[in-house]
Amino acid sequence: MHAYNLDAQSNDRPLNVGIFIYPGVEILDFTGPSEVFAATQGFNTFTVAFKKEPLLSQGFITVTPQYSIEDCPSTDILLFPGGGTGSVSEEPRMIEWIKQRSATTQFMVSVCTGAGLLSKAGLLDGLEVTTWHGFVPGLQTLTPSARVLTNTRFVDNGHIITTAGVSAGIDGALHIVSRIKGESAAKATAHYMEYDKWQPQAGKVHETPFVKTLREEGLAAAQKKNPPVAGSLQPRCYSGEIINLAEELATTDLKKAEEILSWAAGSLELNLSLYDALGKVYSKKGKYCPPNSHDFQERLSKGEVAWAREVYQTTLKQYPDWKFFTENDLNGTGYQLISSQKTEEALDVLKWNTELFPQSANAWDSYAETCELMGKSELAIAASEKCLALVNNGKYEEGLKKALEKASNDRLARLRR
Repeated sequence: MHAYNLDAQSNDRPLNVGIFIYPGVEILDFTGPSEVFAATQGFNTFTVAFKKEPLLSQGFITVTPQYSIEDCPSTDILLFPGGGTGSVSEEPRMIEWIKQRSATTQFMVSVCTGAGLLSKAGLLDGLEVTTWHGFVPGLQTLTPSARVLTNTRFVDNGHIITTAGVSAGIDGALHIVSRIKGESAAKATAHYMEYDKWQPQAGKVHETPFVKTLREEGLAAAQKKNPPVAGSLQPRCYSGEIINLAEELATTDLKKAEEILSWAAGSLELNLSLYDALGKVYSKKGKYCPPNSHDFQERLSKGEVAWAREVYQTTLKQYPDWKFFTENDLNGTGYQLISSQKTEEALDVLKWNTELFPQSANAWDSYAETCELMGKSELAIAASEKCLALVNNGKYEEGLKKALEKASNDRLARLRR
């Protein structure tokens, strides 16, 4: 049965978002996008500077960067805000670092006059770009081969994304979230931020070749004309791009919307929003529509475990590969139920997690911990032994392996006294 023989699966690794700061950096240029990424699940946001020392933003806010360019972790998104860029723009080592990072970073992003840093690194040559209205002539002079657009909140060239001044950085960050996770996820973040006047269409987007072909010629042509490229910085498409296109198509061509969502759900990295979007299409076609993942998890977190199990099994009979959650989602729900003092329901959820993901040491550790909490010593011992066996036979990051081993061994020592 699909329900009980899944491989261990966790959420995708969060994308690392580096926010570059420097003396004189414009406050909202860096805090606005930082808020977007920090408030959206799936992103790990941190600050980086030329030197790891406190710096002054706009003359009255002191900020201490977490990293310097010497020890900055790998970045998936690297954002350069505007302000007094002169303090770093003449540093050859700084410009060289930007060039090097561009070769390993999925999205290089500028806000306001931060575009000047990307220009000095040669990243804007030949592109359509934008910047703060007061810097348009300066950026055009700095980058003669570029076309600097006015009255444009952001310009997406795929790898390079430039935004206009100050608040427009929020628009650019939300656009990136939309590309990766879907517009509904971006709108949820905008709503949380009470930035409800965000207009997704206020920028200019140069669609990637795959998405452009998919829109104009269909899935078969997109796959044929744009095969995966080994070692590419970005995938052929992000699931968010597919969701957005499918939701657009659903108003005119349900068959095509269903086709591309079904393909994406089976081919791309797991994104529960793909299944939510596919469910909407099924509903419009009069087919069985499972609950969306948010509603499913909300009811489960309230302790409706029997309902969740029944819906899960009913859905799998219709759509054997449907996803409502990840292993980590169930794990988190279990602990949420514990904090709500619904320990029986928590135990049921965490036991279910071991059934769905029997090769996950982490699932067994969480189940063991809850069994011990509830005084079910024999079950806790058995689950701890299972966790240790999986840790020793599986491929786990060293830090996680040591943590799981210690937790299980300590638990066994306590329970066997």
